[in-house]
Amino acid sequence: MIPKPKHKRRKPKRSKRGEFSKKTIEAIYKRDAGLCQICASKGHEIHHCKFKSQGGRGVYQNGLLLCSNCHTKVHQSFELAEKLRERMMSRYGADYFRDRWDLND
Repeated sequence: MIPKPKHKRRKPKRSKRGEFSKKTIEAIYKRDAGLCQICASKGHEIHHCKFKSQGGRGVYQNGLLLCSNCHTKVHQSFELAEKLRERMMSRYGADYFRDRWDLND
């Protein structure tokens, strides 16, 4: 039996790379002023503009603050989700959804 290594990972597991850290969540709330970016009501949920299933990571540029109603609408409407992806792409560039490990590959 091989013992478990005692050193810390250099690169996080793929499953963890899709999660937003507390620091990132706070930065997104501050950038979006606590308001939903679709209807301007109070935002409660962070939305992955590029979905995790499509390779989107939990990075500042890929997060958008939404209220729960708008978050549901975005996941039901491909056109609305695509509109938000285009907004983030124009704001942050084509690699807005990638983390530093993706960019180094």
